[in-house]
Amino acid sequence: MKAIRKKDVQSLGYSDGSPYRRRKSIVIKGDTIDMSKTGMKLRLVPDVGSEKIAEPYSGIHKFPGASQVKEIPIG
Repeated sequence: MKAIRKKDVQSLGYSDGSPYRRRKSIVIKGDTIDMSKTGMKLRLVPDVGSEKIAEPYSGIHKFPGASQVKEIPIG
């Protein structure tokens, strides 16, 4: 079995074709989420600021001041 590398999870997240798409949630380090290659709706919960719902392929989502954002699939 291939070891999971944190860098892979961070860069692939729930994007189309990602092997991590079945996870209940993924924590991404940083304040920016790129939904341009993600075809599922996600709830984005930053450690600072307000959460939001990101629609599929909706581009860049910024969370100023956040050091991480938890992604949770909807539906």
